[in-house]
Amino acid sequence: MSNSQVQSLDEDVVFLPVTESSAEFFHCEKERQAVERLLCGGPEAFYSFISAEGSGCFLAPEEVSQIITWAQEYCFNSLQAQKEEDGDDGTTEMYFSSTYFPFCSDTPVPCLQLGWPEHNSWVQKEHVSVYTSPPTEGQPPVREVIRHHLQKATRVIAIVTDRLTDGAVIGDLHDAASRGVPVYIILNQRSIQENFALTRLRHPNMQVRTLGGKTFCSRTGSVVVGEMKDKFLLVDLETVIHGSYSLTWTDAHLHRQLITVLQGPVVELFDKEFRILYAASLPIPDMWRAAFLHTDVINRLKDFSDRRFPRNLPMEPEITAPPSPPADFTLDWEAMGVVQRDSILPETLADLHEDPVPKKTMLQNNVQLDPKAPTMDVFLKIEPTTRLANGE
Repeated sequence: MSNSQVQSLDEDVVFLPVTESSAEFFHCEKERQAVERLLCGGPEAFYSFISAEGSGCFLAPEEVSQIITWAQEYCFNSLQAQKEEDGDDGTTEMYFSSTYFPFCSDTPVPCLQLGWPEHNSWVQKEHVSVYTSPPTEGQPPVREVIRHHLQKATRVIAIVTDRLTDGAVIGDLHDAASRGVPVYIILNQRSIQENFALTRLRHPNMQVRTLGGKTFCSRTGSVVVGEMKDKFLLVDLETVIHGSYSLTWTDAHLHRQLITVLQGPVVELFDKEFRILYAASLPIPDMWRAAFLHTDVINRLKDFSDRRFPRNLPMEPEITAPPSPPADFTLDWEAMGVVQRDSILPETLADLHEDPVPKKTMLQNNVQLDPKAPTMDVFLKIEPTTRLANGE
C-alpha cells in the first residue's frame, strides 16, 4: 500500500487538498470506475462512461486492448480451493483471509539457495559510465560491455529483465555457473509465457523465477496483473548495469538502447531491490516445466531423426514405357534418360544367339551412337563360344 492509503486508515490525519495539477495526485476515483466498466462491459462501456463523466480518455487504444486481454477471474490460494473441493471447510485450522490483510502469508519467503556473498568492508569508489546502442565513437557496443562483466564475475550474478533469449549471453551465464558463480534470474511472467526460454536456462548453479507487475482488482472479481519492466544486472555486488536494454539479439543489433554502469554505494540499493523482487517472485509452475520437458524431448527426437534417418526427397513417377525418340533429331537421348544403357543388353541366354547386327543398325538409324562409347564394349565382351555360334 502507498503512504497515502496507510494514512487514510488513521482518522486523525488531515490531508491537504490535492488537485489534478499537483504532483502528489495519483489515485483518481473516476479512473478506477472507468477501468471497472472496461473489465465488466468492454470498450463500449468504458468509452460511454468517460463521455458521460466529461473526463478525457486516459487510456490509449493499445492500453485498452491490453487490459481486456490480460483480465482474468480472481483465483485465491490453490491449496484452499483444493480443500473446499474436497469438502474441508478448514474450521480446524488457523483463520485465513484471501481478500483483505491475510493473517499470515500463505507462502514462505524464498531463500537464496545458491548462496549470496557478503558486502565488502571497504566502500568502492563511485563511478558512472553511460553506453549507447549504436555506440558512439570510441565506445564498445552495449552487448560487449554486458558480456565483459559477466565473463569476469567471480561471486554472484543477479539478473532482472523482461526477456532473455540472446544465445551469447546465455552461454556466458552457463560458463559462469560452471565456474561456481551463483546465477539468479528473474524474468517477466507474461514474457516467459509467450516466449518460453527455459530450454536453455537449465543448470544446477542457476535459479530462474518469474514476477509480474502490480495487480488491479475490481469489485466484480476481475483481476489485471501488469508486467515487470525492471532491467538491471548485479555482478559481484560491485557493479550494476541498468537501462532499457533487454538481453535479446534484436536489442543488440536493431533497437536503440542506453545503459548505465554504476559502481559505488549505490550498488547496495540495487542489492536490496533485487532481494525484494526475489522474495515477491514465484517459481516456474509445474505445468510450464512439464510443457518444457515435453517440448525439449520432442525437439531432441526430431533432431536425432533428421540426422539419423534423412527424409527422402520427393521423386517424380518413373516412366516405364517412354516413347521412341524421333529419327530426324540428333540428340543424346541416353544422356537425357530416354534410352537406358541396360536396355540393349540381352534379357535371356537365348537372345545371345540372335544376330546383333540388325539390332545395332536399328539403333544407329534412330540415335547417333559414338563407336567409342562404352555401350559397344558390351557386345565386344561376349564369350568366344557365342561368337563362334554367330559365325564370327
